[in-house]
Amino acid sequence: MATNQVSQTGIKDLDMQKFRSTLDNGGSAAKGCRFMVVIRPPQTLKSFPTDLHYLCETAELPGRGFGVTQARYYGPLQMFPNNTEYQPLSLTFICRADSRERRFFDDWLDYINPVNTFNFEYPNNYYSEIDVYQYSEWGRGSQKSYTPNITYSWKLHKAWPTLVNEQAVNWAEQDILRLQVTFAYKYWDRPNLIGGSPDNVGGGTNDAPQQSSDLTTSISFA
Repeated sequence: MATNQVSQTGIKDLDMQKFRSTLDNGGSAAKGCRFMVVIRPPQTLKSFPTDLHYLCETAELPGRGFGVTQARYYGPLQMFPNNTEYQPLSLTFICRADSRERRFFDDWLDYINPVNTFNFEYPNNYYSEIDVYQYSEWGRGSQKSYTPNITYSWKLHKAWPTLVNEQAVNWAEQDILRLQVTFAYKYWDRPNLIGGSPDNVGGGTNDAPQQSSDLTTSISFA
């Protein structure tokens, strides 16, 4: 009697050792806390906090999908892609007591649409680029001081804030104030993968974002 080779092999492979080995082959399980978001705003916004990337508490790794059209040639309906769709990016920032994070994003909104005229600025003047980096669990060097490796990255082009959310305050609470900002953008790409393979992503200090123009290699998760 014939047996299902796939299912039999799968049953034999179900053990914790091979599960751990499978994770280790990819550098261990990815953790949601190993990320960094870098905003490169219009140069006209002088209130930009250059250390803002340290205060981005939550983010969503960018999504992408297709709008579809249904058509029937023979038999059942089939779906075909007709356009590429990108989901908005939502970022949450920890706020400092001097409100510099809120001031910066309010300045950006005012630049897009000043409240004294309500005339919209030319889009190319308020567009920005946003880089999202995903890091490995372990980097090079000792555990106390090391540079993590970038395992994946996204660059969002022509990004701009569509919504600065309200902030709830309460005299009965002493929670840290946070600010959620939603961004629209035209598209994203993966700079380290263009013209290459996934093997070109991460792997060393040269890939780490630098502090100012390229954010610095001094990023540490110790």
